[in-house]
Amino acid sequence: MNNTQVKIKTERHLKRYYRWNSHLYDATRWAILWGRDWFGDYLRIELEDLSKKIVEPCIVEIGCGTGYHLSALAPEFKRCMFYGFDVSAQMLKKAQKKIHTLENVALREEYFSPNSVQISSVDCFICSYSMSMNEDIPSYIKSIHKTLKDTGALYIVDFMSTSSDWFNRWMMLHGVYIRSEIIAELKSTFHSVDYELRNGFLGLYRYGVVKAIK
Repeated sequence: MNNTQVKIKTERHLKRYYRWNSHLYDATRWAILWGRDWFGDYLRIELEDLSKKIVEPCIVEIGCGTGYHLSALAPEFKRCMFYGFDVSAQMLKKAQKKIHTLENVALREEYFSPNSVQISSVDCFICSYSMSMNEDIPSYIKSIHKTLKDTGALYIVDFMSTSSDWFNRWMMLHGVYIRSEIIAELKSTFHSVDYELRNGFLGLYRYGVVKAIK
C-alpha cells in the first residue's frame, strides 16, 4: 500500500474502533497507557519554559482522545493556544465536555497531515500513545517535523518495544504498532532527541518519554 492507502486504512480503523471504545476509554486505559502522569508533569515543566520565551505558543496534540492532557494543561497555561486533533467524533465529544469552558482550546475532527496546519507554524507537538496508532510512522514523523517552527519540539509518550510476541500480536489486532525503530527514525529526522525508557505493565513492554527538537 502507498502512503495514502495506509492513511485511509488507519483513519477508518480509528473511527470504527473508538465508536464503541470511547465509552470505556477513561476507565480502562490506566492499565495499558503507563507514564501519562509522568509525561504530564514533564510537559508542565517544558511548557512553563516555553511560555517565558514565546508570547502565545501554538501547541498541537495529535490523537487528543478524550482530552486527558488538554483538560489538565490548558487551564494552567492560558497564554498557550492548544489544538487537539482526533479522527474519532465520539472521543472528541468526551473531550469537549472537559474543555468546553476553556477559550484557549480548539478541537478538530481530522487525521493529522502536513496540510492540517501551516508549515513551520507549531511551537510544540504532543503525542500521547498516538504515534503507535500509525502503520507508517516515518511519514507521521516527517509530517510533524515539516509543520514545526525551527525551534519547535515534539513530545512523545508511547510504546517503544516488546519482547512478547503474543502481546505484540494482540496490540496489532487493536491497531497499535509497537515499533522499536521510533527513536532511530526521530534521530534521523530531528536535530536533537532525548528520551527515557521504562518498563510497562507486568514488563510486557517498554514505554518511553521523548523530546525531539527540530
